[in-house]
Amino acid sequence: MKGLYIKIALIFFLSFILITSFFNERVEAAEESKWVTATQNIPAYDQIDGKPVEVGVLLPKQFYKVVEEDSSYYYLSFGNGTAFVEKSSAFIPAMKVQKVPAKAVSHTNAVVITKSETVVYDRINKQQKGIAVIKGNIRYPIVRKIGDWYMIHIAGQIGYIHKDKVTEDLGIPVLMYHHMLENPEETDFHNNSMVIRVDEFEKQMNYLKENGWRTILMEELDSYLNHNQNLTGKVAVVTFDDNYLSTQKYAYPILQQNNQKAVVFVIGGKVRAYAQPWDPMTLQYMGHKEISETEGVLNFQHHTQGMHLRERETQIPYLVSKTAPEIEEDLVKGREYIGRALKDPASIQYLAYPWGQYAPHTIEAAKAVGIRLAFTTETGNVQLGDDPYTLKRQGISPRHTLDDFVQKIEGMY
Repeated sequence: MKGLYIKIALIFFLSFILITSFFNERVEAAEESKWVTATQNIPAYDQIDGKPVEVGVLLPKQFYKVVEEDSSYYYLSFGNGTAFVEKSSAFIPAMKVQKVPAKAVSHTNAVVITKSETVVYDRINKQQKGIAVIKGNIRYPIVRKIGDWYMIHIAGQIGYIHKDKVTEDLGIPVLMYHHMLENPEETDFHNNSMVIRVDEFEKQMNYLKENGWRTILMEELDSYLNHNQNLTGKVAVVTFDDNYLSTQKYAYPILQQNNQKAVVFVIGGKVRAYAQPWDPMTLQYMGHKEISETEGVLNFQHHTQGMHLRERETQIPYLVSKTAPEIEEDLVKGREYIGRALKDPASIQYLAYPWGQYAPHTIEAAKAVGIRLAFTTETGNVQLGDDPYTLKRQGISPRHTLDDFVQKIEGMY
């Protein structure tokens, strides 16, 4: 009988140890997480396009989890990245253990764009209270939809925004251009689907500017796709394949006047010290001189060094027919050669496949040399969660009207 009592006592003792250990772990976890509460409305910012942009507002008497801090700012989880708020006496340390529903552990790749200032509520019944405010024209990933509400994560909380305050995000347009002329009908390019009129390009860029669209470079798109950055709703990437001299002659001044930027995918093997004299009847390529002169408005990336070619008999593109080591060698050589005109050759981290064609070993070769994003010619907009090595673009040809262009940037084409 005495042995039975000893066994029961031992079981109680071990249970006490386990419960105490579990409780201590929960306490330690809670202590490791720093929470603050605000005594007044406090604006939250993120670095977008190199400057702080107000993306939201924290509300009084709500709890916010700090994911990082420095001497000046608290950093909170917000949308596709973080937001920062200035440290001040308006913040009070707080204790908060958030109970997150088991099915809401992470957001999906579905994204909405706020139409205007949008209140985030703590629940979806009549007792709801505001947690925070998201500013208008902000992309925000969601956990899931529940009736008329979207569930989201914000600053360590689960929140809800109403469907009437947002629109579904149909993706970021990456526009694809090649060559342009003032009067292509007067040249041998008059039936070429890759050659557009200069005045049409100008109308399209003016439309972007006049309707609040911001042009971004690959670094911002890269950060967004890797969940490291928030983005506003109306953003587009303008790209030019092949590095034709017409990009400097015609596109560059239009972009510069509109304070817009574009990406040029360069065929390294076509680049010389400087371009040949302009002739609308033939094709010329920007040289190192022209690349260095336009850098800032134009950003230069990879279109291979010597693999914008096809096998003579089969017409299979080199990026498909050549081996992975051969492709790697070409991409490394191209980065070094194209980079002669740039201050930072290592910034060449993005690739457009010639003719948009590739194979599995092409992607492995691109990854091996540090390419971060690669683009096809398949039609569509880029969305969160897309494979970074098979990204779609929106090709622009002479047959596309301004209405077509608008549908493309809005993801409706």
